[in-house]
Amino acid sequence: MVGFREMKRLAWVAAAAALLAACATGILAGDDASIDGGSGVDATVDASACPQWDLTKDPLHCGSCNNACEAGAVCSSGQCKIQCDTPTIKCIVDGGATVCADPTNDPNHCGSCTTTCTAATDAGSLLPGPNNPDAGVPFDGGYDGGPGWSLGTASCDASTCGVVCPQGMTACSDGICYDPQNFHDHCGSCNTACQSTEWCTQGHCCSQGTAYCGSSCVDVLNDANNCGSCGHVCPSQTPVCSAGACAAAITFSQSFTLNVTATTQCTAWNTFRSTLTGTYSSITLSGSNDTTGRTCTGAAANTLCQALHNNTAVSPVSCGGYTWTTGTCGSGIELSADGTICNCSTPGYCVRPCITSTVNWGGIATNTCNAPTQTITVTCK
Repeated sequence: MVGFREMKRLAWVAAAAALLAACATGILAGDDASIDGGSGVDATVDASACPQWDLTKDPLHCGSCNNACEAGAVCSSGQCKIQCDTPTIKCIVDGGATVCADPTNDPNHCGSCTTTCTAATDAGSLLPGPNNPDAGVPFDGGYDGGPGWSLGTASCDASTCGVVCPQGMTACSDGICYDPQNFHDHCGSCNTACQSTEWCTQGHCCSQGTAYCGSSCVDVLNDANNCGSCGHVCPSQTPVCSAGACAAAITFSQSFTLNVTATTQCTAWNTFRSTLTGTYSSITLSGSNDTTGRTCTGAAANTLCQALHNNTAVSPVSCGGYTWTTGTCGSGIELSADGTICNCSTPGYCVRPCITSTVNWGGIATNTCNAPTQTITVTCK
C-alpha cells in the first residue's frame, strides 16, 4: 500500500509535469499570465523561456518557468522560501496568491500591500500642443508647436507614489506631465500660468512677438541683435531688423519740381513710412544740394523713425548738432532738422510731401517754401 508521504510525492511530480508542459505553451489552467505586475522579468534567470511571468517573485514560476513553490511558501529573489527577503513583505494579490513586494519601490504595493500607484490615463479635454497663443514670431528656437504635455507612468519611490514623465517634462497636481519650457499654463513651474496675451518661451512668460533671450523678453521682430531669433545679429550689409528679418536701410528718395505739387512724392512718402517697422540707430535727411545732409544717431533716431511710421509728433530733440522734430503740416507728417514744423526756413532741412495743395514741400540746404527743383532723401537704418 502506498503511504501518505509517497502519495504526496507522486502528486507533486504530476503537478510539476503539468507545469512543465504548460511552460512549452505558456498556458496553465487557472493561472494568470503574470502574478502582480506584468512581465517585468529578470533576464538572467531563465527568463527567455517564459517572459510573461516575473520569475523573481511569481510563486507559480519561481526562478524558472517550471518551478512552482509549495503551498504556504513565497517566491523571493527567484527562490521558494517561508519568508520574504528584506525589505520585501508578503502581499496577497488578486486570485489569492502571496507575493513578495518591496513597498519602497513597488507601484503595486507602495508603502503598504494595499496601495497601488496610478497615473493619469486620459487628459480629458486637454488639446495637443503647448496651449500657447500664436506667438507672432517667425522663429522661436523650437519652443513653439512642441508636444507641450504627455501622460506619465505610475511610480513608487521611497514608499511614495509618483509619476515618471518623459525627459524634460514635469508632473503637476493633475497627474499630467508638462513641458515647463513650453506650456502656457505651467510655464517654468507647475504653479506659473502666463497671461492670455503672453506665451511660454524657454520657461518664461513673454509678450507675443517677443522671445526670451538670455535674461529678458526681446522683440525679435525688430531687434537687430536678436533678429528673428535670439543671438541673430544683422550684418552691416543688412543692418535693419524688420518683421524678424534683416534688411538694408529703409530709404525715401524722390525728385521734387519747383512750383509742382508733390502728389506722387506723397504716395511714396506714405509707402516709406509704412515700411518703418524695425528698430533703427540712425536717421539722415539729405538731398541733391547736400548729399551728406544731417544725421541723428542713437535712441533719438529710432524715436524719429518710429514717429514717422506711426504718424505722431515728436517734441524738438537735440541730436547730431541739430534740433529734430516731427509733426503734422497740412494733411501729412513732416520731418524737420530745423527744430520747427510748417516753417519756411531759408536755408532749411525738412520734407513734407503731403502738405495740402501747395508747393511748399520742403527743401535741403535751400529755402523750404517754393523751393527749387531738387532730390530729397530720408534714410532710417
